[in-house]
Amino acid sequence: MDLLGDLGANDQLTSTRAENKVLLAKVKELEAKVSELNLTNATLLAEVEMYRKDAALPSFSNLALGAASMEEDDTPQNTGSYFVQSGNGDYPKEAAVTLTSLHGPSNPLCCALHPTDDSLLVTGGADSCVSVVQWGAALSPSPDASQKTVEDAVRYSCQGGPVVAAAFGGVAGSGCFVGCGCMDGSVTVLSYDSMEKSLVPVDGVVVKHSRYVKDVVWSPRDPIVATSSADGTVYLTRVNNGALETVSTLHLSGPVEAMAFLDGDTLVVYVRDTPYLSYFDLRDDMKQTTHSLNVAGPTGKSD
Repeated sequence: MDLLGDLGANDQLTSTRAENKVLLAKVKELEAKVSELNLTNATLLAEVEMYRKDAALPSFSNLALGAASMEEDDTPQNTGSYFVQSGNGDYPKEAAVTLTSLHGPSNPLCCALHPTDDSLLVTGGADSCVSVVQWGAALSPSPDASQKTVEDAVRYSCQGGPVVAAAFGGVAGSGCFVGCGCMDGSVTVLSYDSMEKSLVPVDGVVVKHSRYVKDVVWSPRDPIVATSSADGTVYLTRVNNGALETVSTLHLSGPVEAMAFLDGDTLVVYVRDTPYLSYFDLRDDMKQTTHSLNVAGPTGKSD
């Protein structure tokens, strides 16, 4: 009887140990989930704060009617014909590819295609990471093509918090450069090597706005990146012999919402609460010309 009792006790102990292992595994799983939720909550709070500060942005209709306030500007005005037009109504209706959890549990905050290779995508996320992914590989008929594409993405973790703007530009050996801007106003320029599948930061001057980055654009001709911020500044930085050097700095009247290079020599900038676009000539010491969004007809010099 004692022997049978001992066997029964041993069986019960073994069963208890097995149950404990299962419970410990479940606890670890729940702890990991709590960590993910805490990260998601922190990044969402950062995003809410960012958009809360932008809540004062006036509607475009008010800008078009000239209702938004603006300071006097003595820069040359171009009052040419309308150049803002609606599209043809043909919009994408179905997703070609879905890349799930490219930034883990965090939200993607920005994305951009490579200007000459549209199968190459860069994304920035609330997890402070930049991902470069060959999204075209997800079009493969393989059932796990999308998941493998995400797994093969090249990543770099920025130190400036959530990545809110990113763009490709320039040529760097067998790859290109990637510019990315963060919530803390810092800008990181990375060298992407398509052969080595690597993202390496470019050394040189430190590019740091005092508020979060709004936009990142590259010159189509030279390795020059322009970054704008909610603090009203635009920094132009060149990659020269593998290092960053300052080209120019602009201080404007309000948050710089959007930018684009018209060509290799002209940077177009839109500043919040202004009914015009500002054109800056890189060949002429960043000379500014404004082009009104409220034109009534072709009464000035041509665009």
